[in-house]
Amino acid sequence: MMKKLLLTGFDPFAHYNINPSWEAVKALPEVIGSFSVHKMLLPNIYGTAGRLLLEEAERLKPDVILMTGMDSGSIRLHLDAVAVNLRDALLEDNKGAAPWGEPVVPGAPAADFATIPTHALVKRLQKQGCSVHLGYCTGGYVCNDIFYTALHRFNGTPVKTGFAHVPLLPQMVWDESKALPLEETVKTLRQIIENLSEILTEEEHA
Repeated sequence: MMKKLLLTGFDPFAHYNINPSWEAVKALPEVIGSFSVHKMLLPNIYGTAGRLLLEEAERLKPDVILMTGMDSGSIRLHLDAVAVNLRDALLEDNKGAAPWGEPVVPGAPAADFATIPTHALVKRLQKQGCSVHLGYCTGGYVCNDIFYTALHRFNGTPVKTGFAHVPLLPQMVWDESKALPLEETVKTLRQIIENLSEILTEEEHA
């Protein structure tokens, strides 16, 4: 029986006219491993992105939510282990908001851990020669906002939640050594999802 994967990417923000997270998500097939892949574009807007994500999850009732965002500081994909209950905007979101030192969910725990098997996934992928690394925090921007929002809502439920950051594309930078071609990002993101499918299937039959 197919599982439902809600896979999200972001729209462009700041001075960028493209967001590699959504470009990669769009390029993936509709079925990967045991997952039926449902794609969603989210706006880089605090609060709004998280609300839309939860509304879609309520409608779809996914088994897994995997969110993706852009990381301008790496040429490798990484899976994030932790979301923090903090909004720290180093730049404005797409509505001009720049919160600083504010909680994502007032009164909620300071941090939450990803509920997909992040550590097992990273080890498994690295053994396959895949350039995926472990990230420890999604920062304070809208990536972290939706990650914490989803974890806060779905912790303690069967829904598995995780976040992957993808690098910039070559057309977004002067120095292409600081970017990763889209086909490489798509290939690696697909490997992540395939291995996630395999690990969850193994856990079900253990």
